Amino acid sequence: MPSQPLRYIRHTNSPPSDFQPARRDIETALSAEVKHVQDHVSKIRKTGSVYVGITGAALMAQHLANAQLERLAGLSPAELLPFADFRLTHALSFSPTSLSNPSAGSHSSFLETAVGIATLILMRAIEHVIATGSVSTSTFNDSWSACIQLLTSAASMTLSEDRRQDDGDDSGCEVLYGRAGLLYALLRLRSLTKREDINAADAETAELLSKIRAICSEYQLQLLAQSIIIRGQRGAAMYQQDMAGTAYPTPPLMWSWHGKRYLGAAHGLAGILHMLLLCPEDVILPYMDSILLTVEWLIGCQDIEGNWPAAAPTGHPTGTTKELVQWCHGATGVILLLCTVLRCATTNSATPLLGKVIGAVQAGASLVYRHGLLSKGVGLCHGVGGSVFALLAVSDLLDPARKAIKTKTNAIPSKETNYYLSRAVHLAQLATTHESYVARGDMRVPDHPWSLYEGMAGMCCAWAEVLRRLTLPEGRPCERSYMPGFDDVNGDTWASW
Repeated sequence: MPSQPLRYIRHTNSPPSDFQPARRDIETALSAEVKHVQDHVSKIRKTGSVYVGITGAALMAQHLANAQLERLAGLSPAELLPFADFRLTHALSFSPTSLSNPSAGSHSSFLETAVGIATLILMRAIEHVIATGSVSTSTFNDSWSACIQLLTSAASMTLSEDRRQDDGDDSGCEVLYGRAGLLYALLRLRSLTKREDINAADAETAELLSKIRAICSEYQLQLLAQSIIIRGQRGAAMYQQDMAGTAYPTPPLMWSWHGKRYLGAAHGLAGILHMLLLCPEDVILPYMDSILLTVEWLIGCQDIEGNWPAAAPTGHPTGTTKELVQWCHGATGVILLLCTVLRCATTNSATPLLGKVIGAVQAGASLVYRHGLLSKGVGLCHGVGGSVFALLAVSDLLDPARKAIKTKTNAIPSKETNYYLSRAVHLAQLATTHESYVARGDMRVPDHPWSLYEGMAGMCCAWAEVLRRLTLPEGRPCERSYMPGFDDVNGDTWASW
């Protein structure tokens, strides 16, 4: 019987000690590939989806405009933001789904519903206010009211569903389609509205800011987080019943998606917990004990190689299917959660759990580096871009030269100054030769090759984050990995433990 093909491409496992050649390769590739994405945008799926649609190309441009890479051709905000605005305007023309209200709480996410385009338009409106003081001259002056109504309706519908559902429902909460994805959208807007340089010059602008702040207020976040937690408690109770009579422990929180209890970032536990931990402390503090116990249980699911299974243990043999090392399933996405857990840690955090988190991150990061040159392509979800973002997150916390000041504990050592950064740089540099891997048949072309989460737009964002770290003064921190649509929420009020 023929062996299964590898899901990754073998490489030398020899990260560079001199970053300059890699930096030049990445700069050249980034400038060229951004232009390729822009030139091929007509081939991107005609949908408002951030994940694989034209809206994702707009988010790429917004992301790169904030990366401070103006010295590179085509990467100044003056060149990128008009492209983003044009693509968002183009996405608005898609009828009838452009700004239609989500159909259910289980389909209300940033990445895969109209919530995404509404959020991005409101972000651009706020950025215009920051620059000019007024929304009246914004490209989206005629759209922001409908965007606010869409988000308001999504939140209201989600909560009304909770009142109608029976006590056994634990679904509809994952990041890619569900409630955690809506929570991300509100948190992303909230982080932008808290900027100190926002000044409303007129009544219309003041109304815009007031309404946006209302839909992402702490009260709204509390209601949505509570909805997610209640479903997680129901799911945990059902999981405990299913596991009765087995030797497997069960966590206090668990969710399902299409009847399966996934653990990864896209559809499962890691992604949901990650979004909850990005909430303000007052919102999430009542649930911290359950969240941390669930994190500890999740660490217990890590295998000897450093990976996690796609789904929770069932107590029965599940076959020998090769496990995935991707953002959507496996170590890559779980690492991003665990890095958020570390950012919330304090000098008083429970030492046993802190040690377990650090150990799990180190083992997972080692695996992601070895297996992170993925054969599915260069995108964020199941490609090299996701691997790079995970290693950047680890570098920000474990590499002494990059350690983030937002970390509330200093008990996170690393042997080498840029141990994890060098590995992120190496995978990013290898991705610059993606065409040669495709030509040899080692890497396939994704179904949506220019999109954000499956294709080149996502890799461009990962390259930009690598370059940003290589140009920052040593010791100056990065607050997040800044993986777009997942790990780019800024804030200084996250819960501590």
